[in-house]
Amino acid sequence: MKGRASTADSVARFGSNLSSSPAVQRVVDRARQAARDTAARLPQGEGAPPVRALDLQHIRMTDLLTDGRVARDARRRARRLGLPRTIDDTSAWASLGALAALLRVVDDGSRRAVVLDSVGERSTFSRWATSAGFAPLAFDVMRADVVGEQVAERSVDMVVRLHPHSASAETVDEHLTRASWAVRRGGLICITMKLGPAHEHGVSVADIRSLIARSADRGLKLVGQLDIDDGLRAREASRQETGSFGLALLTFRVSVPHSSS
Repeated sequence: MKGRASTADSVARFGSNLSSSPAVQRVVDRARQAARDTAARLPQGEGAPPVRALDLQHIRMTDLLTDGRVARDARRRARRLGLPRTIDDTSAWASLGALAALLRVVDDGSRRAVVLDSVGERSTFSRWATSAGFAPLAFDVMRADVVGEQVAERSVDMVVRLHPHSASAETVDEHLTRASWAVRRGGLICITMKLGPAHEHGVSVADIRSLIARSADRGLKLVGQLDIDDGLRAREASRQETGSFGLALLTFRVSVPHSSS
């Protein structure tokens, strides 16, 4: 069956781009087995996959979370779609946006996309992507010496780093640059950043707009947009809260791959 084979094929394609060291090969072997296990759980025949791009057509891939009710609604929607349970509303909101990006922009319907989760296989996003028919791998390509040593340049379709392990204002530029080394042209990088005061390691809407501009200069184009209503919601939330008040979800498309050398 095409659906059963495609998940394992994605890992095999990824594995061919990895270092040939025994340690890395063991990682690839485990990933291939995980892909086979995932494929075995997918619907048989020509039936629709558990979650389709159409199911997430109205989910924003770039957005600001400033209201807990919105996060709770995202978690409830995920349950209605049959995705694995989570008790973290904020993770549910971010993961639903990233899953929408994976299904609507990256996937061609075959579930062959090579997806790396910098947080790890137990994250909400990885569990949901697995449920949708993918086999996400846990490689933090935003760390030094991962791209080129364990993961080949431009071998990946999507990299995610989501709440509760959001990118920080101090390191986000460096992390986006490293992730872009791994992602093919047209692939995606999806991150979250904490909204709030700088002394709590948060960022403002102005900070985010500056990051978007800097990233565009490096060949990372924002998917979607932040409009004036987003800014107004964030400012209103910041006046009502004494500490951190929300989360930013940012999805970038790699338009000009750069070398790590």
